Amino acid sequence: MLVDAAAVDPGAPANLGEWVADAARAVARRASPPIVIGHDAGALVALALAEHARVAAAIAVAPLLDGGSPFASRARLWLARWRGATLAPPDEGHPFRRVASEKAAERLRASLVPEPAARLVSLQGGTAPGRPRVPTLLAAQRDDAVVSPALVEVTARGVEADYRSLPGGHWALLEEGLDPWMSELHRWIIRRIGGSILLLRGDEDLRDE
Repeated sequence: MLVDAAAVDPGAPANLGEWVADAARAVARRASPPIVIGHDAGALVALALAEHARVAAAIAVAPLLDGGSPFASRARLWLARWRGATLAPPDEGHPFRRVASEKAAERLRASLVPEPAARLVSLQGGTAPGRPRVPTLLAAQRDDAVVSPALVEVTARGVEADYRSLPGGHWALLEEGLDPWMSELHRWIIRRIGGSILLLRGDEDLRDE
């Protein structure tokens, strides 16, 4: 069902290209290049930033590489775009909404908002990221019902990025027991960027003066 376009922040990026440009401007304002982590369509933004070396490193979790929109058919998307409308999130029971617990379902329900059709159309046709110029990790959840782990792994090999297979579904970040999941990403950051970016509590005396 189409919803009122006013329900979406009018200042939000209208498409993927604008989203990347907004993120690049935010990165440029920082004193030093950050490490960026993106999920789903946000992972595509992280990959674009890594391709142009605008960040120190990038982690793309469950990147929406095939452009398949879980929100609506291609015809409905283009009609909504022509009307300047937005699309409501998928109904309960849709694979996009699949999580392992009721608590996670509540978190997901609270976080999903209507999306501008133009932004969803910009994802159609799939995305083939270029080779990153900074350390980059593509991560896939083993039980992801939205993004194919095999596609993520093949893409990581194709662009010569690192790959990790992580437990959980598409919305693993909303589930309980996240510490081991995050620890794997933290380990990758330390191995690829260097231990100098972390200072463990109690180790202040180990710093070089």
